[in-house]
Amino acid sequence: MTSISDDAPILVVGGRGFVGAAVVRHLARRGRRLHLFGPAAAGALPDGVDETAGSITDAAALAAILGRLRPRCVVSFAAFSSGTVGLSRSGEIDPEQALAVNVLGFRRLLAAAVDAGVRRVIWSSSTVVLGAAQDLVHRLDESAPRRPLTNYGLTKLLAEDVAAFMRRRHDLETIGLRIPLMLGPGLWYDGAAAVVKRMVAAARTRTRPRVEVPGVPFDAMHVDDAGALVERLVGHDGPLAALYNVAGFTTDHATIRSRLAALVPGFDADLATTPPPIVYPLVSQAALERDTGWRHRHDLDAVLRDMLAEGSSPS
Repeated sequence: MTSISDDAPILVVGGRGFVGAAVVRHLARRGRRLHLFGPAAAGALPDGVDETAGSITDAAALAAILGRLRPRCVVSFAAFSSGTVGLSRSGEIDPEQALAVNVLGFRRLLAAAVDAGVRRVIWSSSTVVLGAAQDLVHRLDESAPRRPLTNYGLTKLLAEDVAAFMRRRHDLETIGLRIPLMLGPGLWYDGAAAVVKRMVAAARTRTRPRVEVPGVPFDAMHVDDAGALVERLVGHDGPLAALYNVAGFTTDHATIRSRLAALVPGFDADLATTPPPIVYPLVSQAALERDTGWRHRHDLDAVLRDMLAEGSSPS
């Protein structure tokens, strides 16, 4: 496949969410023509970015916006969310709605994309499709068995199968990104990132919280790196795989405490280690790096500095 030309419009579905908004900001700064589709939301958009309110579950609305824009590329970060509890918890609260949005809505988006002549769909899966880790020594590649243990993980497994089907049947270039825990400024929901948010907030106020944490390493990534990754995939010339693991960097909560203490002298936190319900595996992003040359740019310190700065008062 060839790259998407710089002047071709890109439809971003779910561009008001934490990750989607970061991608929109990045692509807008790079001069891409963007149009957002998703639930109505408050807040200004970057200059030159247009928006249409609608639901990914509405086939007619999807057909209308795609038929009008005729984009060559669609980027989707749409996922069912119930308030601020995070995507995984939302799936446990309302599994049927999670299926309706993450699977059936996604299928409707791909079907509308085929009808509109879209060439490439870049979308967000998740490493939670892999289920529990057998160990934390071996990093899993894209061939590892999928054994989700949450409703959210199940919806992403089914979405991966839907995307693979549309690739085979309609030659639609679908590229799924199994993204890790996303961190950075603007993180408005809790979920797995709640502990990190609490530690950063305590560092700002120089308080010493007692925090229960899972004592295991995990993969994470600065949300701004998602924008650079999507830009690379939009502009990539040549074949791309149907799925890529995205690892970012690997850390743990004890390291986060240590780095916060280095960035904010005098900060400390009491960490109480508790076994997590699920220990997720670490993944390899070797295939992504091999095929695209992309690698994350921000490390843990960059994430923490940006999150700390978000709550700082201007001098």
